[in-house]
Amino acid sequence: MKKGLFKVLVFAFAILSLNSCFNKAGKLSEKITGKWMIVERNGSPLLTNLSHIVTFLSPTEGYASTSWIELSDNDNSSLSKRGKTEVVIKGRKITKTLHINSHVTVIDEMKVTSITDNEMCGVSKVKTYIDGYKVTTIQYSGRYERVTANYEKEILGLWEGKVTSDMGSDFNDTERHRWEFLPDGNYRFYVWNNGQWQVNDEFAQYVLDATMICCRWKNLGLTEEEHREWWVISSPEKGVLDWNAIREQPDGTTYTSTIKMRKIR
Repeated sequence: MKKGLFKVLVFAFAILSLNSCFNKAGKLSEKITGKWMIVERNGSPLLTNLSHIVTFLSPTEGYASTSWIELSDNDNSSLSKRGKTEVVIKGRKITKTLHINSHVTVIDEMKVTSITDNEMCGVSKVKTYIDGYKVTTIQYSGRYERVTANYEKEILGLWEGKVTSDMGSDFNDTERHRWEFLPDGNYRFYVWNNGQWQVNDEFAQYVLDATMICCRWKNLGLTEEEHREWWVISSPEKGVLDWNAIREQPDGTTYTSTIKMRKIR
């Protein structure tokens, strides 16, 4: 009798726990609006170049940081932070549909396991379709953090700085440089040469979504190869920007690269 009662109590507790999860997720549409950055995948910190920010304008509409994706049918040089995303919320599941171009569609079905004012966790199944045919399916658990800071205006102007970590950018040295960020999405990268600052890149563009910035460039007079890097920025004090990124070495180990900049004008 006691054994049977114990089973009933265990079953009842399981049902109550399940209902509690559903009730918590029932507030999903109330909490989801805003910007979220994925910081972990399958329990491990995510490389910054693979991270992104998702912005929920409402429970039915949003956009994603997609500067690493070709957004144009004919021009792979396009650069945008607003890949429009259709959003559907049903219970604990968020379905995000992103049309990369007329051929490629990405559908992310995320089952939310927990959400607070500052953090969201869930399991995603991401499917990629080309001309209506599914070509890949990836499943992973992810942890997102809410993003409240925004440096889109603060970054404009001329900055000077250098790599401050033992290991820096894949395409940078430890010398002092200057970056001049313009309102049109272009920037100028300067090196000190023969007693003066000189522009070093053939072209350089950036896209900044709140705290995540992507820079893309080609080195002046060298190959036509394009380089891209993501960074997460913060401002510990007025006129100072810290750039941070998790990078991967050839052996698979990771390290954090940092750059500190101070505003010149």
